[in-house]
Amino acid sequence: MLKKVLAISIALVMGAFAFAQTTADGGATPAKSGSVNATWEWTKIPKSKIGTDEFNFKKQVKIEPVAGSTGAQFALEKGAVKFKKEEYVALYHGTKGSSTLESLITKPGDRKAEYSITIDDAATITLTLAGNGSKGPQRCAVLVKLAADGTPTQILGIDNLSQDVAPVEISYANAPAGTYYLYGNGFRIVKVQCKN
Repeated sequence: MLKKVLAISIALVMGAFAFAQTTADGGATPAKSGSVNATWEWTKIPKSKIGTDEFNFKKQVKIEPVAGSTGAQFALEKGAVKFKKEEYVALYHGTKGSSTLESLITKPGDRKAEYSITIDDAATITLTLAGNGSKGPQRCAVLVKLAADGTPTQILGIDNLSQDVAPVEISYANAPAGTYYLYGNGFRIVKVQCKN
């Protein structure tokens, strides 16, 4: 019980310091240059368990990368999402008005979706995102690393996303090999790239 209380307390403290930061550097060097080169981007809606009607997933759905990609995996872990094509094809997520960067970390119920990004070697992770609606703090996304007890620590975060402007990039350069998680609300994923 004490461990659970401590984990919640730490998460709340970390959430209190959540902030918009669109770049970070993990300082890791790849064991082999070119070992990670994977992209997720769509010119048309792909054949996938994720369709064009929003559906709430409770089991992992691995998302197929562009042909020839290697060294990384991108997967929906859980949440409500659909593919949609407007100016571009993207993964679309609805909006909970209560969400903020802080609450994405401290309140799992404020996340419309949770994704994992796994890189087999040190690499730069670049996410191209947009809002799914007009600019607002509730249209936000955060990239985190989980501690051994499951507590998320923010690496990158962005809020006030908007569908009325061009998609924006956030990037974690020289990220150490491992698994990272993307939590978000009211946003679109236009592209994911992992490369060293």
